[in-house]
Amino acid sequence: MRADRGGKSYTAELIYKCCVENEVLPPHAPFISFNCAQYANNPELLSSNLFGYIFTCF
Repeated sequence: MRADRGGKSYTAELIYKCCVENEVLPPHAPFISFNCAQYANNPELLSSNLFGYIFTCF
């Protein structure tokens, strides 16, 4: 693994590409990256980004 590619993100991208190539995911499936450190003090915000939310809940 190359140090300039940022280990975890690069590995996740490779897994995503492998899944698309092996037809585990459809070709149009998005690759979405989250910086979980941004959600350390607000895990509800991460949950809302992962699972969605109702517009008036905030």
